[in-house]
Order: sequence, then C-alpha cells, then structure tokens
Amino acid sequence: MIVCSCAVITDRDIDVAVSEIMSMAPGILPTPGVVFRHLDKKMKCCRCSPLTVSAIYAAMDRLERTTRVCPFALAEARARLVRIEERRERRQRRIDAEHALRSARRDRAVA
Repeated sequence: MIVCSCAVITDRDIDVAVSEIMSMAPGILPTPGVVFRHLDKKMKCCRCSPLTVSAIYAAMDRLERTTRVCPFALAEARARLVRIEERRERRQRRIDAEHALRSARRDRAVA
C-alpha cells in the first residue's frame, strides 16, 4: 500500500526502514522524519503523516511479534513516542484553551 504518494513510499518501505532504524544504535526513534530521511526522501505536503505514524506503529508491532529487534528497545521507543504524543496533545489543548479565551474576550469587547 502506498503511504506517501508525493515521495512514493509504501508500507513495506516503512517496515524495512523501521527495522533498520531499530537495529541501529539505541536512542533513535522511528519518527516520520527519521524514517523519511532514512529512505532518502522528503515530506512535501505532510498529508501522509497520520498514515505514516500508523505504518510505523504497525511495523514496530510486527518487529515485536517476530522478535527481529530487541523487545526492550521496541518497548522503550514506543514509550518515548507515547510521551511525545502526550506532550503534543497537552500543548494543543493549551493552545485551544488560549484561543477560546481570546475569542470570549473579543466577543465581550464587541458586545
């Protein structure tokens, strides 16, 4: 299945890239940017990001089932990715709350 039509990347490409990245030195997270750089590709429109993240998680699940990569390294990488996602969500909630507050102030000033 094609994950990114701009760079022509398939889920198999991502699977191989994640396998190679996770087999390298510890500490490298298979984020979409890292995977694309590993494949010598560039994200152009970034509409493929959600699908790329899903493909990365699926690749990590397959690696865990086949035990081709150290399970500890996979678990550590997944935990770090979850923490990054949680921080992003908290930051987005804070931005949304600030935006709602500004809108409410603007509405009161107009009324």
